[in-house]
Amino acid sequence: MRVDLPGGQWAELIAPSDLRAGDMKAMRRDQTLTGGTATMGWWDAARDVLLRRVITAWSLDLPLPKDLPGTEEEAGSLDRVTIPVYQALLDTLDPYIALINGEAEEDPKPSSGSAGTSTDSPSTSVSS
Repeated sequence: MRVDLPGGQWAELIAPSDLRAGDMKAMRRDQTLTGGTATMGWWDAARDVLLRRVITAWSLDLPLPKDLPGTEEEAGSLDRVTIPVYQALLDTLDPYIALINGEAEEDPKPSSGSAGTSTDSPSTSVSS
């Protein structure tokens, strides 16, 4: 699905119904809660993991987040976008997070293009 971003930009994301267990586990993996409370840093990292898995294409002049996730020494693609663009991307995640947290209103069905199967590696990234 295509979402509009500030400045006339856009991003293509897989549909929430096409999320896989691996996406949920990746979002939760290695995210240690401090004293049982999620910190802003934890939440940023968890959402970035999800964005790297669901963004399949974008019009930004940067590598896709899955291709440049970033390291301690080098900022990744998501760290290089403007705050308004990043916020717009975060705003698209509500249905994905609701599904992961078991809060989706109904059991989503895979999109007709996926038929519920994946020929990709464990990542949900779909080539366009």
